[in-house]
Order: sequence, then structure tokens, then C-alpha cells
Amino acid sequence: MIGFDSEKLQETLLDLQRSQERENQLRIENAAILEGVSAMAGANNKRQVFNSLLAVLRKFIAFDNAIVLTRDDEASDLHVLMSTVTNLDFDHWQVSNTFNRCINGECIALYSPKDVDEFKNKSPELLMICNSSLITGVKISSGDAMIILMSTEKGHFTSSCRRVLNRFRPLLERAIIDIDYRERLQSLVTARTQELTHSQQRFKDFARTVGDWFWEIDTDHNFSYISASHIANHLIDKDNIMDIFDGHDDFKQQFREQLQKNQSFEDLEWQLVIDGKDQWLSFSGTPYYNKRGLLLGYRGTAKNISIRKKRLFDLQQARQQAESANKAKSQFIAMMSHEIRTPLNAVLGLMDLLSSSGLEDEQQQWLGQMEQSANLLLTIINDILDLSRIESGSFELFNSNINLSDSITLVKNQLQPEANKKDILLECDIDESIPEYIYADKNRIIQIMFNLIGNAIKFTNVGSVKISVTKVDNDIEVSVFDTGIGIADDALNSLFNPFHQADGSITRKYGGTGLGLTISQLLIKKMKGSISIKSELGVGSCFTIRIPIQPAMFKKEQLIETKPTKSTQSLNILLAEDSLTNQLVAKLMLERRGHKVTITNHGEEAISKLLQCHNLFDLVLMDISMPVLDGLEATKHIRQLNIDTPIVALTANAMQSDQFLYQQVGMNGFLAKPIRPEELDQILIKYQNQLMTQ
Repeated sequence: MIGFDSEKLQETLLDLQRSQERENQLRIENAAILEGVSAMAGANNKRQVFNSLLAVLRKFIAFDNAIVLTRDDEASDLHVLMSTVTNLDFDHWQVSNTFNRCINGECIALYSPKDVDEFKNKSPELLMICNSSLITGVKISSGDAMIILMSTEKGHFTSSCRRVLNRFRPLLERAIIDIDYRERLQSLVTARTQELTHSQQRFKDFARTVGDWFWEIDTDHNFSYISASHIANHLIDKDNIMDIFDGHDDFKQQFREQLQKNQSFEDLEWQLVIDGKDQWLSFSGTPYYNKRGLLLGYRGTAKNISIRKKRLFDLQQARQQAESANKAKSQFIAMMSHEIRTPLNAVLGLMDLLSSSGLEDEQQQWLGQMEQSANLLLTIINDILDLSRIESGSFELFNSNINLSDSITLVKNQLQPEANKKDILLECDIDESIPEYIYADKNRIIQIMFNLIGNAIKFTNVGSVKISVTKVDNDIEVSVFDTGIGIADDALNSLFNPFHQADGSITRKYGGTGLGLTISQLLIKKMKGSISIKSELGVGSCFTIRIPIQPAMFKKEQLIETKPTKSTQSLNILLAEDSLTNQLVAKLMLERRGHKVTITNHGEEAISKLLQCHNLFDLVLMDISMPVLDGLEATKHIRQLNIDTPIVALTANAMQSDQFLYQQVGMNGFLAKPIRPEELDQILIKYQNQLMTQ
């Protein structure tokens, strides 16, 4: 019995000792918690709060690093709120089963964090310093929070560590709430500070740009406020605003009239000269009143606009220089066109003569290829000249009453042989709703159709080309479909750029300058229309143009054209031409058609011939550019002498505006170089028929 009682006493004493140790430990922990709370209360920033928390925890739990994570809602990832590892401050953590348990109040020790879902995607640098971890979480008003204590040693955290961390949950919760609050408060202060800084800067910028100075005057025009005494190096030392305009009576009167209207005014410009330099000031003002509506005076701004005025002047100068450069470019291109057309006239004329001189078949083929190349050169010259005139703004449309269906059919018929050579079906469908006659530029409509239909045939090797003409609202819509090579999507945007081909290889395979579509687009815009394209590589393309309908100016009966019938009547023709080669070509072409030709070398010789025997000549073919006296001056002189012999301009200056000029000086017609046989025949038939009716 004595032994049993002794053993029981020993157990009781041991329990008492353990109880005293736990009580002592709790007392130490409570003291630490109070110390931590006190330290946090005196902290100046969130980092000090965090360090105070870690200092308390380190007294009872050994660890190397710590991270505090938070989130605003359950659907979000956790982000780092505070950390002892700076390169992890912006790291995000996904929430899985382990973290969810911690957030719900558990305290978990991980002996191999890398095997847990939340740590699997973390960086190797993090896993190197986190071979074991102790984690717990708390609920805070703004969401969820967690703390992760990390150690480089494996299996470092024991159940005792878990008990201590659980014991310190109130302190942990208080610290995290404090850190989170300070974080949000700091973010709010930073945002408000930035807004204030931006606002201050904005108002400073406004103050700099609104005006150079502010003024306020009473009803007697005396200054009641002025923000600065100098503006644009001009000293404002007058008490009355009107006095500063002494010597500028016109502006003073303008300013007074504006004030007398009792209305706001803006940008009243005053020019003055300071130190030999022009200065410009712009005044704006508005009346202001008291509570009873009584006028008290005016408030306003004055701004130095000298730089703006100089910039405007420089822009005007630059524009004039650009216009001069454009004009010079147009003149140069026109001159080059003339210089190229003149020898080209001889080339084409002699080839035309050679074709009927009994050549062998092979020679005829060579000659045909030569003529095709010469015609291509002529097309290129026309395209470049058109583009230059359109871009320089000196291009105008010459509208008349035209039959659109006939114009499109004409193009289709002329290009039919090209389609036949490639065994391509070429068809045209013109809707009955299309007006028979419209008011438009016939030559430019034909030019656009030649470009679009010609391109469709050129780039189609198998299949068909179809032209569809319909009326859509008050527009005429022309679509050209083809089953050709098509155009890649990335090439469509630059398709209408000058000298551009969809693919460089196309230039080598198919030829062309790349100007046709550019000129067509510019012409269509000039007609207030539009052009669009749909294309698929290897399938085909569809170009669609829409042009507003302008009704014909006259009745249909007045629009019927009568084609001249061919006549065998011989004409006596006076040719004024300075080029010996062109004299030879023109003489041969005319004599082959049965006409008599007299040649003169310049305008003075032509006048002299007409003065001697103008009644003997039925027609004058007058070159424009000649030495001694050009064709224009010669024609003016001939008409002043009351000589009414028909005069036809024979020139390489082939623009329609030139034709109007020729008409103004008294010329009766126009024949462009190079001389094309069919155009020459039309001119000759016209005057042959006139001679027969006399």
C-alpha cells in the first residue's frame, strides 16, 4: 500500500509540473502575443507589421523565409501580399485542396512541398529554399489569407510547431488584416496622389496653352486684372486696353466694335512689328455680369500666334512651290511626250506604208510585231501623261451625251480578237434598265473599260470573261468577272498604287506598267464613282465600278450620229511640218489616198502660201510645235486675214484641253501624232464630203 501511494504521489507531482510548464508556456506565448500586438500598433508601415509578426513567431518556430498570400474572392488565385523573398513579390499561387484546407482553419506541415499541387508549378529557385513548410490560413473581411513558413531542411516542422502556429492565429489574423489594410490604404493614397499630380500637370498645361496672358477690364476699358506685363516681347504698361493699340487704328476700331456688341468673341488677330519682326496676337473675350445682370466688363485671353502664322505662311509657300513643281513636272512630261510622239509618228507611219508594199509573210509578221511594240510604247506614254495630269489637279472631264451601251460594246468588240486568240469566252450582258443616253466623258469611259476588260483577258488563260452592266438605285454598276489567275489577299490593298503589280513575276510574264488600274481609279473618283474588287487566288476576280447617272442634256433624236461615208474626192492639202521625216510620212500617207500635198516647213511659210493662193487649198494640216512661227500663232494670223480654209491641228500635244485651245484660235479639227490611219481617214472623209456639197 505504501508503495502504491508513493507511485500515485509521483504521478500527481509530475502532472502538476507539466501543468505548471504549460501555464508558464502559455504565459510566455501570451506575453509574446501582447508584445507583437504592441509592436504592430506602433508600426509605421506594412513591412514593420510583417517583421513584428515574424519576430514573434521566430521565438517559438524556427524558419528561414515566410510569405503572406491573399485573395479578394474564392474564384481568384492567391497573390503575394508580403514576403521575405523579394523576387517572389509578384508571384501568383493557384488554390487546390491543400490551400483550401488551410484557408478553412487547418494548420498543415508539408514534408515534401514539391509533391503538392500548389507547389508543382513553382520555380526551381523557390523549391530550393522550401524543402519543408508550415501553412495555415485565416478569413479576413476582404477575403482569404494564408501564411507559409519555409525551411531549407526536410521534415523541419513538427507537431509542436503546428500547435504554436494555431495558438498564434489571433495574432496572425490581426497582423494580416493590418498589412492588408495598410496595403489598400497605400494603394489608395498612391492612386489619389497620382490623380492629383496629373490634375495639377493638366491644369499647368491648360494654363500654358490657353493663352499667353489673361486680362480683365471694366466698362471703361481700364484693366482690373492682367496676368503679365509682357506678351510677345511687347510691354503692356497702359491702364486702358485701348491705349495699347495706339498706332493701329483699324484694329482698335475692330476691338471696340466687338466690345460694344456685348457678346463673346474669339481669335481677333492683331499684327505688330517688334524689333523688325512681325508679331501676331490673338484676342478672345467674353462679357461678365453681377448677380443682377449688370455688365461689369470683359474677361479674356491674348495669345501669341506668331509661330502659328509663320507656320501657315511656310505651308502656303510650300504649297506654291509644290504646285510649281507639279506644273513643271507636267510641262516636262508633256514635252517628253511630244518629243517621243514625233519620231514615233514616223515609225508607225512608215510601218503602215511598209505593210502594203508587198512584203513576204515572214516580213509581215516582223512588221506586225514592230507595230505592236510601237503601239505599246504609245500606250505607256499616254498612261504616264494621264497620271501626271490627274495627280497635278490639271485634269478635267469633258462630258457629252453618250450611248453607254454602244461604248461598252465597242470595247468588247475591239478586244474580242484577243479573247479568241486565247480561246476565252467573252460575253457582255447589258440590262434593259440602263438609260440609252447619259451625260459623261465617252473617251474616259472607254479607257476605263479597256483597262478592266483588257486586264481580265490578259490574266485569264482558261474559261471566260463576262461584263455585266446593271442599274442600282441611281448608279450604273459595271462588273467584269474573269476566271483568271486571281489576286492574293495581301496584294489587294496595294493593287491601285502606281507602277504596282500584285506580284513581280506578273510583270515579267504578262508585261504592263501597272498604271492602268491607278488611272482607272482616279478617273472613277473624278466621276464621283467607286471601284471595288473581289478576288480569290487561282479562281478569278471581279472588278466592280459604280458611277452616278447624269441624264443626257438633249432629246434622243438630237443624239443620233451620222457616220461619214467614204468619198473618192481628191483634196489639195497644205502640210505645215518642220520634221523632214514626218513630212515624208504624211506626204506618202496622203498621196496613197489620192490627195495632192504641198509642204511648208513652218508657220510663216504656210501663211505665205495661203496668201498667194489660199483658194487652191481644201485643207491645212498644221503642226503645233514649229520653229520661226508655231501652229497656234500661224492659225491666229490666218484667221485675222479672213482666210477660212479648214485647219486641222497635227500635233503630239494630245490632251483634250489642248484641243479646246486649238478651237479657240480658229482651228477646225485635231489629229494626234502618231497619225493612225483610221483617224486620218475620218478627217479626210469629213472634208471630202464638205467639198462635194459645195
